Amino acid sequence: MKPEVWIVNQYTVTPDYPASTRHYELAKYMSPYFDVTLWGSNFIHHNKTFRFDKRFKTYEETLEGFRMVWLASKAYKDNGAARVVNMLLYAATLFFKGVFRRKKPDVVIGSSPPLFAAFASWMIARCRGAKFVLEVRDLWPDSLVHITGDDRKFIVNILKRMERFLYRHSDNVIGLTEGIVEKLVERGVPRERVAFVPNGVDLETEGRQIADRNSLREKLGFAPYDKIIMYAGAHGPANNLAQLLEAMKCLQNETSLKLVLMGEGVEKSELIELAKQQHLHQVVFLPAVPKSDVQTYLSIADAYMICLKDIPLFEGALPNKLFDYMLQDKPIISTVAGEVGRFLDRHGYGRYGNMKEPEEAFLPTVIRSIMNHKPPKQKSSEYVRMHFSRKAQTESLAAMLQTLVHTKNR
Repeated sequence: MKPEVWIVNQYTVTPDYPASTRHYELAKYMSPYFDVTLWGSNFIHHNKTFRFDKRFKTYEETLEGFRMVWLASKAYKDNGAARVVNMLLYAATLFFKGVFRRKKPDVVIGSSPPLFAAFASWMIARCRGAKFVLEVRDLWPDSLVHITGDDRKFIVNILKRMERFLYRHSDNVIGLTEGIVEKLVERGVPRERVAFVPNGVDLETEGRQIADRNSLREKLGFAPYDKIIMYAGAHGPANNLAQLLEAMKCLQNETSLKLVLMGEGVEKSELIELAKQQHLHQVVFLPAVPKSDVQTYLSIADAYMICLKDIPLFEGALPNKLFDYMLQDKPIISTVAGEVGRFLDRHGYGRYGNMKEPEEAFLPTVIRSIMNHKPPKQKSSEYVRMHFSRKAQTESLAAMLQTLVHTKNR
């Protein structure tokens, strides 16, 4: 009989949604070793819609070898009070459903943010006699304060206490980047309890092209001679996409150079209006596409952008879009000088550029030069397949979980 593993991420989605499918893929590849249940929310954060019509009902379905639970949840439109209520209600629903579920877990993995769901996951694990693994995708509440500027002491102190509590009481902690791993150790988590499980790609689905590149370019209105730089991802405060529009103001005379911003987010309407006001006809906005179609759309571009707010917290970022881009074997520009910038420079897969840097790293200069980027010795797609395969990462994670189950049953 296989051990029971529960994975909790309020924002998890299936590949038919335009968002990261990290936990879907982990659940899929863990299913040969464990009975896996993935807990998500019926209200999908990324497009603000409900997956199922009956909003206050919990749904279950069997997907690729694992169970998926979609918990009843409340809608919200932005990052105001309604979203906080959504997080709290989700955590409460998760706790009661998890505590009274017939089948007991052996291991519960709680992914943060949000911290409330991770804390509820810890409570379930302790109530059911299971091991608890905390996954840190982002350092809350630090990122919350830096991105939104919300530094209300009462709220921040509660979140900081919750964060420290989870670090102390987790059996293991997963960090998604080397920067996060170092921060966890700095904050007192013993290094032997920290596992590095980065983002990656599902090579079974993301390594194949779904449609012809040239026909899609033509369908979207691009000329054969156009040079396209693409950003694919969220359009929010953390992404600082306004700096890309500033860069394009310096490149308005280069009419064949196009910037494509593909995705959704709270700042998208403002960015569209800003592009209109500044007559940036070279900037094209596309809607988000399902994760299963991302590689097809990425194929139309000649280079790619990784764009984040210029704050110390993001110096340790290694976003999932990096690995999606790398499958295309084309140059990548990063506006972040930290871990991702060093990675691109070390392997020759792209360049760092920022609006605030000196001339040689000035973003428009980097954009001009990227089309003449010298190909690296090893293709980026080969590097991804060797080092960032989701299936291989899952096998490493499964070994750690097997050890936890063994210590639990002794």
